[in-house]
Amino acid sequence: MESIETLKGRGPADLEALSVLLAARMLVASGVAPDEADAASRVRAALAAGAGVEVFRRIVEFQGGDPRVVDDYARLPSAPGREAVRAPRSGYVAALDAGRIGRAAVALGAGRSRLDDAIDPGVGIEVLAPAGTRVAEAEPVLMLHHRGDRGLSDARALSARAIVVSEEPPALRPLVLERILHG
Repeated sequence: MESIETLKGRGPADLEALSVLLAARMLVASGVAPDEADAASRVRAALAAGAGVEVFRRIVEFQGGDPRVVDDYARLPSAPGREAVRAPRSGYVAALDAGRIGRAAVALGAGRSRLDDAIDPGVGIEVLAPAGTRVAEAEPVLMLHHRGDRGLSDARALSARAIVVSEEPPALRPLVLERILHG
């Protein structure tokens, strides 16, 4: 939903910044815009005009999905089970191990560990407290969305080990660590 909200101009600032940066880089690389500043301006104007969300709506429809999900999130697939993974102690979320969280999501059925595994689009992991967030002991950090406890035990264990809590707030890292330029 955050992705759709970003297309509507209401998403998280970090996701919007990254999306604008990536789209601007594509415009420059394809020769549509002369530089990143011009490209970023074009991308922001398209977002403000609602062009991004309309293109997304058409993509969903073209792929056989229900384009009404863009306006009605209740139409998105969802799993009935919810289980919070809680902070082991009070402090700051210093890191969330993306590798472990990814493996936990696969255990729930959100991805494949083998080519013939089915993917359940309603399951997954929601980050409730991103890195830098102050948390109290036992406060929810992640929410596991599961169906019939499938993979829940493994997902629970992986997710719990993915949460790093420290006494001090973590140093802020830039959104983009490095750019690799071609040509």
